[in-house]
Amino acid sequence: MLYIPCMKVGQNDVKALINLEEHRKKLVSPLLNMRGKERNLNDFLANWGDHPYLMDVSRSPQDIAEEVIAERDLHNPANHFEKKRVWLAELKIKNNSLIPVVSWLDTDNSRDVIQQARLLLTNFETIAIRIICTADITGASWDRAISILDAIATPENIIAILDFGDRSPISTINGGTLDHSLSTLDAYGVHSASLISSSFPSQKPQSGSTSTATCHDIAWQTEAKQLNSSINLIYGDYAGTNPGAAVEYIPGMAVIPFASYYAPNEWWLKRLGRDKEFENYVQLARDIRQLPDYHGDEFCWATREYGRISQTNEKYGNNGVWNGLRANQHICATLQFLQHKDSGDNISIDDIF
Repeated sequence: MLYIPCMKVGQNDVKALINLEEHRKKLVSPLLNMRGKERNLNDFLANWGDHPYLMDVSRSPQDIAEEVIAERDLHNPANHFEKKRVWLAELKIKNNSLIPVVSWLDTDNSRDVIQQARLLLTNFETIAIRIICTADITGASWDRAISILDAIATPENIIAILDFGDRSPISTINGGTLDHSLSTLDAYGVHSASLISSSFPSQKPQSGSTSTATCHDIAWQTEAKQLNSSINLIYGDYAGTNPGAAVEYIPGMAVIPFASYYAPNEWWLKRLGRDKEFENYVQLARDIRQLPDYHGDEFCWATREYGRISQTNEKYGNNGVWNGLRANQHICATLQFLQHKDSGDNISIDDIF
């Protein structure tokens, strides 16, 4: 498990994942937020293969009213979230590589959350706890995580996910808050810890213009890796999306073709055309293939699609399709960087920037 991209159970995110090549799936363990339709979930379960994946349930107000979460009542705390645990057991039957995720709101009853974790460990070898972190990693969410670890007899079966959303920790220096948090998790002997964050820009360029944005996640997580060599620290991000940005379509909203391409540590971004002029994706595909850091048409599923679209002018898709392409390419470029780092090469912050 080298990389944990956090994604939604949606049609295009699922396509981004199941179209990863087998050698990449072996190194990527997606953290999926359940939302939307069961068919997208089943598509993932049937096509992901026997590789570990993590499953959480979205807490977004809009998501909890949708098909699976609402019909299965997955956030019902009765009997220590029994309905969620039953649902997770059903997923395990469909794909046995499941690692269930325990997450919570600060208003959730502590005993129900802790007992949920303990009961899941009777049915799963490994579970994850997802800690929503402030920049200084303090507060109720961190305290709840410590309570869970105190109550678990086998913390070595727990992956601790530190989810910073669209933030980063206030300090990555020795003796700082992140260093202290990682040392605490290491003292419990957890299976591993994962840092998840996103610096993908929330604002897109004006139509007809391009911009670039620096990916800060690689920089600060590289610094974090140097704080504690004894804990298994896994890189994580939001696969080229910003969890704090508005993503839901509002009727009447202009949908302008948008493309992004990632070559660590920078995103290239461009919008082109007017509302729903999706034919502009042909030109956007051509623009991507002309970028100096383009990986080549055979790099991944997304780049093969860019090559096909730019040459055939056919089946160029829409913004949703291209969100999936962006995620696929981002995952593959990130994985390539992490594999280079993991090969023993000494990479400093100066190398990244």
